[in-house]
Amino acid sequence: MKIHLRSNAIADADALLNPPQRPDSAHEDDARVHRRPAWRAWVQGMGLQGKLVLCFTYLICVALGVSCWLFARQSKARINDMMCEEARQLSYTLSLASKHSLETHQTDDLNQIGQDLLKSRNILFVAFMDADGNPLALASRDQEFDWPKLTLLHPPRVLTQVQFLSSPLLGEYLMVAVPVTQVTASVARNLPETTVGASSPTRLLGFVAIGLSQTNEHHQVTMINYLICCVGVMVVLCSLPLSYLLVRRIFLPIRQLVLATDQIIAGDLTTRVAIDRVDTIGMLARSFNEMVRRVRSQQQLLMDANTGLEAKVLERTGQLEAANKRLSSEIAEKEDFLRAVSHDLNAPLRNIAGMASMLLKKHNDKFDEDIVHRLQRIQLNVQMETDLIAELLELSRIKTRRQKLEMVELTPLVRDLEGMFESDLRSKQISLIIDSALPVIHAEQARLRQVFQNLIDNAIKYMGDGEKREIHIGSVQRKCEAEFYVRDTGIGIEQEDLAKVFHIFRRGKTLAVQKVSGKGVGLASVKSIIETYSGSIWAESVPGQGCTFRFTINGKYVPALAGASERDTAPVEMGAKS
Repeated sequence: MKIHLRSNAIADADALLNPPQRPDSAHEDDARVHRRPAWRAWVQGMGLQGKLVLCFTYLICVALGVSCWLFARQSKARINDMMCEEARQLSYTLSLASKHSLETHQTDDLNQIGQDLLKSRNILFVAFMDADGNPLALASRDQEFDWPKLTLLHPPRVLTQVQFLSSPLLGEYLMVAVPVTQVTASVARNLPETTVGASSPTRLLGFVAIGLSQTNEHHQVTMINYLICCVGVMVVLCSLPLSYLLVRRIFLPIRQLVLATDQIIAGDLTTRVAIDRVDTIGMLARSFNEMVRRVRSQQQLLMDANTGLEAKVLERTGQLEAANKRLSSEIAEKEDFLRAVSHDLNAPLRNIAGMASMLLKKHNDKFDEDIVHRLQRIQLNVQMETDLIAELLELSRIKTRRQKLEMVELTPLVRDLEGMFESDLRSKQISLIIDSALPVIHAEQARLRQVFQNLIDNAIKYMGDGEKREIHIGSVQRKCEAEFYVRDTGIGIEQEDLAKVFHIFRRGKTLAVQKVSGKGVGLASVKSIIETYSGSIWAESVPGQGCTFRFTINGKYVPALAGASERDTAPVEMGAKS
């Protein structure tokens, strides 16, 4: 037996530099990457610099977009206000200019006034109506524009208010209608000329309506907006390289830290980062340099400790090799001693047995029955002692002298043992039942046969006088081991004796157990054999109801389990009841 040590310090350093990877976590990370949306994977693949450039560009676009929207909105509102004021001024001026013609109903003069106004920019139509709202004259840029389109002049609440209208013929336009009034002669000297109201002493002569087109102004606003958008796009395009250069300049110290980290990974612990700044990056650089200094110091201490530790390991290895040689020599001496003791004990026992056999053979007729009985007991005791010495010698060899490993089919093996115990089973009316198909084991056939033989023999001996007389054998398969059981319906074992029955020369204390002959070596041999296959054995019993011996064999000795990496941890019955 050789024992090899490894430096704990070296192992700790390897664990820190090369942390173990969990296969399950790696598979989960791969699955998570496949489930990730494409846009998120693209954003994460950009890197921190790309994300910052993208954020700067996004902020600039948002600022320019909001500015353009506000400018377009305010520009349109301002132009609408200017056109409304212009329409009001034109309508009031036209009402003063057409007062006489409306009063005398001179339609030719009204038409001439309207045609002259149509020559002005943006004026779409001019309409004149009498006090009852009947049309007098209409001048329009569109010949299809007719009077029914002016019905919005009624009711009176729309008078002097600018209306924003739209039509397929004129497009978007605004219209304002004002009343034309004249102050009565009796109070003309006291009232302002422009006073109009329900209670004022004026006379309504008619109405004047003017329509102004908004197409040109809207077109100009649209062109200005397009120009502003183009300027915004140029600003964004120009800001991209500027933002990239700015971000690259900001990340220059971080790239220096990354380069220094790569050099440290390569083993150069003399690397330092020359960044003299007072901000957070400067603090990071100073912390990095201090970390490298401490790592270099710890590495030196670790190397010194490893040097001393390796010397200690070599010294201890030499001591262990000497101890191994001494232990091997002692084991060999022990085996020689056991063989010598076995031979020295067996020789007189064989002489005693031979002498008893010779006396019985020559003088059987001359001896009394009592003498014959005593000689037979001498032979029986000699045979028992000889068997005990053989079993003790075999027990000492179980773990030191391994036999050839081969594929052992346990079901035929148990059936063969059933035939061997057939006489005892029939005489005691005991049924041997295999509950489940037993697996194939890569092991020593003689050792496994000894295990089942001792357990079955033990169950037959301690069956007792109960009505139900059965021995059950079966197995269950788990993730990394196979478990077997041998269950009987015999007298059972007391609870305080369960942990002692596997010790050599230890038996139960009950009277029923003491009446059964036994050497106290069989279960100790079974335990020693099971432990050579990295297994364990234990007993479960209820006195008077029977006992169950359970033992396990490591999965590496079970071909059905040796190649399986993952199995259900729940026990699975193997085969059907036979």
